[in-house]
Amino acid sequence: MVGYAGPVRALDASLLGDSVYVGLRPMDLGMAGLVPRREGLGARGLRFLTRPWDFSEKWIRDALARTSVEPIEKGWRLSGTFDAGSGVHPYALELDPAGSPRRLRIGRPGGDGTLIIVRYGPTRSYRGGRLPRWIEWERGPSLLRLSIGEYARATPGRLRHAPAAERDWDMMTLDDPRSRDLLRRFLGVGEESAAP
Repeated sequence: MVGYAGPVRALDASLLGDSVYVGLRPMDLGMAGLVPRREGLGARGLRFLTRPWDFSEKWIRDALARTSVEPIEKGWRLSGTFDAGSGVHPYALELDPAGSPRRLRIGRPGGDGTLIIVRYGPTRSYRGGRLPRWIEWERGPSLLRLSIGEYARATPGRLRHAPAAERDWDMMTLDDPRSRDLLRRFLGVGEESAAP
């Protein structure tokens, strides 16, 4: 993932297995390490949140197979729980009449509040398949919206799995409390809303 603040490249992030790398360019700072198992949704859940339209993973399909279904206005609501490796989380997935996702709410383990909400725009066909026109992620006071203009499957050989850190950057591990505090400030997530 590459993030921009206006025309300026502000962030590089890469998730490979259970390891994550984040480079905050305006701060000449990088963070790298294993995603803590009990942090948020853990690495497995984080991978799903980077592609929240892809419900093909076995653990997601298993959770959907054990769901309760109820009709709602203009669609359906699927409710249940799943274990992303970081604890058992309740979820509610709202579908439109055609079965496309509209809204996904994921709760904290034990059902104590909301961890994240994902909203989906109307789906359309792209060269790489059918996807929502836009996706929004809401966590605490932070809201991120991705508008999808074009989507095609990438050639694996052209993917760069981990961006390189600049030589003069300060690098911290993810288990360093300073890096956790910095990420929370950078993402606009307070301590009370970011706690697992």
